[in-house]
Parts: sequence; C-alpha cells; structure tokens
Amino acid sequence: MKRATQILFAMVVLSIFSSVSANINNNGYIEAEGVIYFEEGMSPNQMRRMSVLDAYRYLAEQTDTLYISSESTVRNARDLDDVVNEKVDAALRGAEVISVIRESDGSFHATVRLPIYGGSRSLAAAVLKKDIRTEDFSKPRFVNIRTELQYTGLVVDCRGLNLLPAITPKIKSVGGVEVYAYKNLGYQNAVDKGIVEYSSSPDSSRAGNLPLVVKAVKISDSCDVVVSDEDADRILAANQSANILGKCAVVLVR
Repeated sequence: MKRATQILFAMVVLSIFSSVSANINNNGYIEAEGVIYFEEGMSPNQMRRMSVLDAYRYLAEQTDTLYISSESTVRNARDLDDVVNEKVDAALRGAEVISVIRESDGSFHATVRLPIYGGSRSLAAAVLKKDIRTEDFSKPRFVNIRTELQYTGLVVDCRGLNLLPAITPKIKSVGGVEVYAYKNLGYQNAVDKGIVEYSSSPDSSRAGNLPLVVKAVKISDSCDVVVSDEDADRILAANQSANILGKCAVVLVR
C-alpha cells in the first residue's frame, strides 16, 4: 500500500496540468484543496489519505501554471531543465498539510500549501537561477525630481486589468523603462523576501504606513505591470529617497 501511494504521488506530481491558474494568497503561498466523498467500503483513514493526495494533485496543477516571468511558466522550466524539475518535485513533496477536515456529510477536505518565497524550500529557490547579473535601478528621467515624503513602499493598483501572478514580475513605464525587475534585486532577495506581494486590497503592511500609490495603465504579457511615464518617475524618485524598491516593499493589487 505504501509503495502504491508513492507511485500515485509521483504520477500526480509529474503530470502536465493547464486548466487553472495559480491561487496565491496574500502571505505568498500557493494553496490547494482536495476533497474526497464517501464511497462504500472506504475507511475514514483511507479517505483522509486520499483527500491529502487530491490536494497535492491540485497543488501541482496550480504550481505548473504559475508564471516565473512573462517569458516562462514553472511547467516550461521543468520541461527544459531536469535539475529544476527535480527541485520543484522536492518542493511539492515538502508542501505543508494545513488541515484535514471531516465534514458533516462524511467527506474529507484537505488543504496543502507551498511557499513561493521564504528560503531554500520555497518555489522561488527551485526555479530561479543563482547566477543572475544584478543591475542598478533606473534613474528618473528628470534627475532633479524631488519627493517631499519619505514613502515606506509602493502599491500599484492593477484591479480590473486581469493581472496574473508571477514569481518575478516587472514594473515598466509606457516608454519602456524597466522600473522594477528581478535583475535589480538578485537571487537572494527574490528567494527570501519575494519580489512583490499580491493583494486584493491596497492596505498591506508590506508597503508600510505611507506607501506611494499609483494606478497601472495596462498589463503586458499577462504578468508585467505598466505604469505611466510620470508615475514611473515618481516611483524612481521615491526609491532614490527611501530605497523602497531595494527593500522589496512592493504590493500589486489585483
């Protein structure tokens, strides 16, 4: 029975999924739920185990659909690199079982979660390359632009624009300037802190108590955010003053 369970899990993890997009919560986890309904001859322990396996299956499905960047998904990276594939499999096997609940109708509901960032066991650590060459942040077009406020972070309102989550999204200006990108932060920041937080509300502790709030103009390539040239200058000026981008104090509201 144990061997059969291991084989089933391996088949689940290695399957190719494409039907859903990743469900990322505000704490930087991908969460998935598995449900098993009662069938004659099944014991509660069997149902419990099967609900957890079902949750792992959906977790693998959602993980594969997640964008790493606008050019690649986790599934793409796994197909192209055996080492990445093994690391992602290991991360999935280490995903945490949050709860297994037996409902009044006899069904079992299991919830599992995988951290996108936060250390060596995160998904970011599995898929990102360590040897990235870092670059300084861009400067405002007008080098003497000033900000009187010491902003604590950045909030970009992307609601209504169908922004899809990514591990390394970019913020760009309409004119093509890259305001915020993985290349500005490097591997360790991306793995430990996460480049952005995705939120359903502008009120997020990650951006502090005095964030600079701007509205996205559009979404580029599903997961990159485009802001006006004027707002790009405001962001870069605030970063020169308080290093808000270097601190990864960035929230994308969707």
